[in-house]
Amino acid sequence: MVAARTTAEALPLQAVEMSDLYRYLRQGRSILGLTCQQTELLCYLIAFTQPADWSGEDDVLPVSTASNLDIQQRFDLGRTRVKTLLRELAEAGWLLYRDSPNGQRYRRSGPFAPRGQQAYGFDLSPLARRFDDLERAAQTALWRQQEGRRLHREVTMIARTIYALFQTADEAGLTVKDRQQILARTSALVGQRGTDRDPQWLDPICQELRQIHDQLERDISYLQEVEHHPEETKASSLLTVESDPMGSPERPQYTNTNPSTLAKATVKADGFAENCIEATRSRPSSSSRVAEHQAPPPSAADPLRGFRAKPTFVLHIAPIFRQYCSSDRPAETQIIQAALYACEQLGISRHAWAQGQAVFGDYPNAVVIAAIAARTDAGEVRSPGGLLRAMISRYLSGQLALDRTLYGLAEKLKNGPTVVQ
Repeated sequence: MVAARTTAEALPLQAVEMSDLYRYLRQGRSILGLTCQQTELLCYLIAFTQPADWSGEDDVLPVSTASNLDIQQRFDLGRTRVKTLLRELAEAGWLLYRDSPNGQRYRRSGPFAPRGQQAYGFDLSPLARRFDDLERAAQTALWRQQEGRRLHREVTMIARTIYALFQTADEAGLTVKDRQQILARTSALVGQRGTDRDPQWLDPICQELRQIHDQLERDISYLQEVEHHPEETKASSLLTVESDPMGSPERPQYTNTNPSTLAKATVKADGFAENCIEATRSRPSSSSRVAEHQAPPPSAADPLRGFRAKPTFVLHIAPIFRQYCSSDRPAETQIIQAALYACEQLGISRHAWAQGQAVFGDYPNAVVIAAIAARTDAGEVRSPGGLLRAMISRYLSGQLALDRTLYGLAEKLKNGPTVVQ
């Protein structure tokens, strides 16, 4: 207790609000190492003080005069347990004992005597001296809570994307190696998630799911290349094996650092360093090569065909975007980022999204996904990923009339409870 008193009194007093103390103590108690009983006991002792006691002046100290009997009746505890809790808080430096000559806790105030100098009981000034620690602990606890929720949702989104990749492979007639093992491991990881919101528990699960997802993307891309260009793939593999099977030990291994069109589109939309590094390692699919080498027809240069699809309009037709936007009037960059997350929730594969990004462009691709989400909510679409690929094919052939779809969605909204402006 003497060491804790010396450490606490070395810190300067700060002017704080009692409401902030209540909030920060309850939010950051796990970070501060306080139990629920200790936290509620501190809050109970704070209630015996006045706002003027927390002004930060040296001659005014926040002293609580609560008796042990009051604490026993408030928390329904025995006297020994109350004394143990108070001693633990004093040893941890959260309160100081101010003993009176007669051993009683009381407060006397006069016209010439400061309020804190004639008070005996529990000195709570360490809370004001360590207020910065309380605030940081509360912010850290809030961040952990939000991060845990985000990771909990991300596990579901990545798992759905993996299932969508298998569906895409089935539609293309591709056979993925170790299909049952991958599906079983994905289901096991989703089951391990449970209802826990601890980032330390959820982060390894998300990392392993991302590895499975990235490896599956590379396998499907390779299978598509083999299916569309079997002779070129076979010739390149034979040339590599016969000319230099082990690689020369005297020179470094050659690595192609020029990212593909699919990788550039993925990097541009994600905006995260870790995703950028992984995206540049992925192989381009056959669909991305079509987007790269086949230019859009002149008659359909603008996918929207003059329709002014503002971000507010996108939020109206696709309410799924709202959970990924920070305001009701987001910027186009926020809509693009929200479209990426909406694809995972709709079950649209990253291949299809990247192809639309390369063909339509950044913002028009987000509008296309918003239209698909609106039709999916209306029960008009069974496969959002298949619809996106069909719209890409129609656009490349000059047969896509996206403006009619958007006008139709606007008319539906005008007849509903909300009006699109």
